Amino acid sequence: MYKKIAVSFVFMILILAVLYAWKTRTSEPIIVSDLNPKVASKNFEDKVYVYKADKLPSTCKLNSPMACAVEFAIKCTLNPDFNGCRDSKLPKFIFMTDEALERPSEMSFQIVKIKQINPDLIEIHTDSTCDGKWFGLCQGRIIYVLTPLGEGWRVKDIYAIEI
Repeated sequence: MYKKIAVSFVFMILILAVLYAWKTRTSEPIIVSDLNPKVASKNFEDKVYVYKADKLPSTCKLNSPMACAVEFAIKCTLNPDFNGCRDSKLPKFIFMTDEALERPSEMSFQIVKIKQINPDLIEIHTDSTCDGKWFGLCQGRIIYVLTPLGEGWRVKDIYAIEI
């Protein structure tokens, strides 16, 4: 009885090893060498960016594609009908319209940390303020998770942490 179980176990391990080897040889790695996620050299710590829903600039004046992705997410949070928001791949909760969510009309953010998870996943930690509740995602330490999108970046997810 134990002999049959041991043989079956070894056979399963062998099959899994062959499948793993086949997968690693046939799959192509995603190379994001043309994107430079190392923006920690840029100094954003001293600047607070403030946005109002009725006075949103049409272009990004920040000197980083990652910071511009965060700015775009904030613009879409303030006004989901802002140019390009509906067509973007932002998290779907940004476009919810329930009045109980208390969408802010003014938000500010200050970049405090940029953390590279892997070459195609970056976290930008911000200290933010707003005049609404908005899922608790506009007051305090807010983290924007970014992934590459063409030549730039896009916000894939947003979450808050306590500091």
